[in-house]
Formats: sequence, C-alpha cells, structure tokens
Amino acid sequence: MAKKQTKKTIKKTAKKSTNNHLIFPALLIGALAFFIYSNTLGHQYTLDDFSAIKDNYVTQKGVEGIPTIFKTHYRYGYWNSPGELYRPFTLAMFALEWEISPDSPFIGHLMNVLFYALTGALLFVFLAKLFKGHSLLLPFFAALIYISHPVHVEVVANIKSRDEIIAFLGCLGAVFGLLNYWKNKKSKWLIISLLSYFIAMFSKENAITFLAIFPLIGYFFTKKSLKEILSICAIFLVPVVVYLLVRQGVIGNVLKAKETVALDNVLYATASGIEQFATAILLLGKYLVTLVFPHPLGSDFGYNQIPITGFLDWKVLLSGLVHLGLLGYAIKGLKDKKIESFAILFYLINFSIFSNIFIKIGSSFGDRFLYVASLGFAIGLTYVLMKLFKVNQVGKEQNLAKLFRQNIPFSSIMGVIILLFCAKTMSRNTVWYDSYSLYAADVKNAPNSAKLNYHFALETAKKGDAESNPEKKKEYYTEAKKHLNKALEIFPQYHDAYGRLGLTYYYEKNPNEAMKNYELAVKYKPNNATVYSNMGTLFFEQKNYQKAIESYEKAVNIDPRFVDGWRNLGSINAMSQKFPEAINAFHKALEIEPENAVLNFYLGQSLRDSGNVSEAQPYLEKAYRLDPSLRK
Repeated sequence: MAKKQTKKTIKKTAKKSTNNHLIFPALLIGALAFFIYSNTLGHQYTLDDFSAIKDNYVTQKGVEGIPTIFKTHYRYGYWNSPGELYRPFTLAMFALEWEISPDSPFIGHLMNVLFYALTGALLFVFLAKLFKGHSLLLPFFAALIYISHPVHVEVVANIKSRDEIIAFLGCLGAVFGLLNYWKNKKSKWLIISLLSYFIAMFSKENAITFLAIFPLIGYFFTKKSLKEILSICAIFLVPVVVYLLVRQGVIGNVLKAKETVALDNVLYATASGIEQFATAILLLGKYLVTLVFPHPLGSDFGYNQIPITGFLDWKVLLSGLVHLGLLGYAIKGLKDKKIESFAILFYLINFSIFSNIFIKIGSSFGDRFLYVASLGFAIGLTYVLMKLFKVNQVGKEQNLAKLFRQNIPFSSIMGVIILLFCAKTMSRNTVWYDSYSLYAADVKNAPNSAKLNYHFALETAKKGDAESNPEKKKEYYTEAKKHLNKALEIFPQYHDAYGRLGLTYYYEKNPNEAMKNYELAVKYKPNNATVYSNMGTLFFEQKNYQKAIESYEKAVNIDPRFVDGWRNLGSINAMSQKFPEAINAFHKALEIEPENAVLNFYLGQSLRDSGNVSEAQPYLEKAYRLDPSLRK
C-alpha cells in the first residue's frame, strides 16, 4: 500500500508541475505590461473620463450610486439627454473607486494598468493552452506583440476605457472555461465561462462578437463535431439575451442608434451609399496600416481629416483587394485548420462591429477599436515570421531560454519589433497626461479634424480663463480663437465651437461678438443649456433682467440638472427680491450638489432675507462649515 501511495503522489506531483513552465513567462509579460504603462500613473483625467467619472454626479456618490448605475444609461449622471449606451459594470467600478479615493485619477490609472498587466499574463496562459503542441515561442511572442502594441495606449491611458479591458478579460475567461469544459465535461467550467461572459457583456456590448469566436475556437482547436460545438456555444446566447433585455428595459429600443453627426463619423456626411461604402473600405485599410506601422497615432481622425472618397481612389481599391485576399486565404485554410486562417478570422470577426460596413457606429476611426482584434494580428505576425525563419512549429521543448538559443534570428527580430512597440507606447503615453497635452499633440497629426481643433481650442481657452497675467491670457485666447475658427471653417455648423468662441469674446469684454456667436450656437443646436445660461449673463450685465431670467429658465428647462443655470436663476431672482422663485431655484441646485458651500450660502441668505431666519440658519451654518471664508 505504501509503495502504491508513493507512486500516486509522484504521479500527482508530476501532473501538477506540467504547467509550472508557464508561470515565469506569464509573470514576465504581466510585468512588462505594467512597466510600459507605469508612466501613466501620474496622469490626470482625459477625454471621456469626465463624463464617466470626474463630472458624473452618480459616480461621485460612490457605493450609494451603484444601484442608479444599473438602472440608468451610461452617461445619466453627466447629461440630461437620452443615452444609447449601457455599460454598468465598469461604471460601478469607478463609483467604488470614488468611494475609496474621491476624485483621484491615480487610483483609476493604477487599476487600468493592473488589469492590463493581468490581461497580458492570462493571455499568454490562454494562448499556451490554445496552441498546445506548438512551439512555446508562438504564445510567448504573440502575447508580447499584443501587450506592447501602441494602438492600446488609448485604452489603457484613458481610465474610462476600462470597459474595453474588462470586456476582453471576461471574454478570455469565457473561452478558457469553455475549453476546460470541453476537455473534462465538468459543469463548473461552463458556469465559470457563462459568468465571465456576463461580466464581459455588461462591461461593453462589443463582447457580442465572441458569439462567433466561441465556435471558431471550437472548430480550430478541438476535435468536436460542428454540431457538438454549436450546441454548447448556443448557451452563450443567454448572457447576450439577458443583457439586451436589461438594456431595453433601461434605455428603450435595443436597436436605437446614437444621434450621430458627421463630426463624429465622417460616413454621415457621404452623399450616397457608394461613397459611404468606399470611404468605409478606405478606413479599413488605414486600420491595417496602423497595426503594421503604428504612427502617427491619434485620438481623433474625424471630419475632415480623412476625406470622403469613391471607388476611383487607388487606396480604396488596394484596401478592398487586401481585405478580400485575407478573407479568401482564411476561407481556403479552413479545411486544414491553418493558424493563419484562425488569426485572420479572429481579426475580421472582432473588428466587424467597428468597421462601419454592417452598421454605422458613433465614430469613423479610433485606435481603441483595434484593442481585441489586434490579437489576431499578433498571432498572425508571430506565426508567419516563425514560418519565414523556419522555426520548428511543433515540439515538446518547454524551456524558453533554450528555444531562444535555438532560434536566434527569429527571436532577435521579434525582440526588435517588441522593443520598438514598447518605445512607441511609452512615448505615446506621455501625450495622454491631460486633455491639453493630448489635443496639442494630436491636432498636429490631424490638423483637418474639426473636433481636434475645437477641443484643443477649448483646453487652450480654459488655460486663458485661469491665467492671471494679461499678456499670457491674451496669448491663450488668440490661440484658442485661431483653432475655433479653423474648426468652423471645416464644419460651419459646429455649435459648440460658436458657443466657446462667444465665451472667449465675453472674457475679452467684447459682448457684441459674444452674443453674435451665442446666437449662432443656438441656431445650430437649439437645446444648448450652457449657451442660454451664458446669454443670460450677458443680458444681466446689460441690465436686461427679464431677458436674463428667460435665458436662465430656458437653460434649466433644457437641462434640469444644470447647476450653474439654477444658481444664476436663483441669484437674479434674489436680487429682484423674488424670494420664492430664488429659494426654489437654489433648492433645485442643491438636490444635485448638496455639498456645494456657495449654494447653501445663497439659499440661507434668500431664506433669511425673505424673513425665514430659523429656516435659513442650518443652510448658513453648513455653508460656513464647508467654506469658512463665506463668514466674511
């Protein structure tokens, strides 16, 4: 009995150690991912971080806001308009992080980098399992190419894009569980797989593409029949259907598209279906070029940086031929289950939802759209180079150091590519420090993008607003106006640009030009609450109090959660001794920002001046507690 037990123990130990060779490479890849993005940890909020975190009053409620997050659309806490996105899982993460460390971009950036590092480590283990029997160099270098690729900077450096990271992690977990279920038929793995896919779907809706990836992996990497594969993969319809039903219950019609304009997606400016299709194919080619040569990168290549085109454009024809060639090659290799075919299909399936071929989305081009699809590129590039350098594709050697020595030319080339990608990634990270640095860099790469010109002008003007030196203030405003006018030259209906141009003229004490631009802003966007509030301020300064009140009322009617509008409305009513109206306005504002010292002070003053001294006192005391300087 003792001898038998010893043999069993030895056998179990040997079995347990079979995956030990994966631990160190996985940790190495995870550590590299953390290292190349470590220079983002001191960064500020950028781009959509404001709508999801910094300026989102629901997120700022912390744990208390999480139930609301699951019952409302993605930007409910930021704007008072219908929303088309439902991504509660990552938004709940942001609320939890706010609870732990309020208004701290550091914790957001840290979590992004940690989750990305985890992605790198798990991706290698997943690929090693997928390509079992192949040289370990394939999963190792494919994972390194993926984790170092510069197109991922927008996802990792922008806190809000946690949704991409978590959705992909959830999909990886789902595939990993599915493979284990197919191997040992233990139902726990199927449950784990389903739970992982639930997390993915409730993080970002593009995880739906994995409905096609699950059977693709089953076909290429198992010996199951197509019937067996499809019968099991059909169970993943459950998370998708549940998500769509919940989404419909929260925001309405699941097919409702975002109200998109040409500024966001140039395809909305096309004159015909032919132009639209041709321009979409051109963009597909740009995505492929960016994967191979990721320079220059940009946060926006929108209208009109990439002009609308037709099928007489040689770039369109070349892009179309390349994509047809890739698809044809992939289909031809299906029967033999070629890895190149899998890599191509993985890329095309995952990218299909962003291609603007099947459905038009809210953007025409973005590096972030390559986040998951680029894994197909990483696998394909690694495998093709292995064939080119005649690396032994099949082998039981598990010592990476030995494999490197046996394949020095191949390993050296891969090392150079990865080093170049790392250098570009770390360099690109630096421009994501804040919105100003990002737009300052990107407007140089895309000078004909109306949105980039507008947003760079906006950030430049903000610096002018905060500047105390008159000469520097003037310099900032001059630069801002230059880019605002450039944005309007590119897109003459750009209402936001008119609104900010008007505000810049206001700060320059030019009320006539300010009002002229405000009027143009509301002409092209009649429901612009901020502009109406700014118009109210101009009317107030001109002592046209009735028009000022009408403008402020329009602002809060458009956006009932517009705090500045309620404060302005309350202030002018209080000044006109219309205390009931003033008190009502301040109460409305405090419902949104109960800890706002100035609002508590104004409400207290209005109550006191209306004769309600006892009711005023708690608000005044709270105001003094929040901001002692108000006692003066």
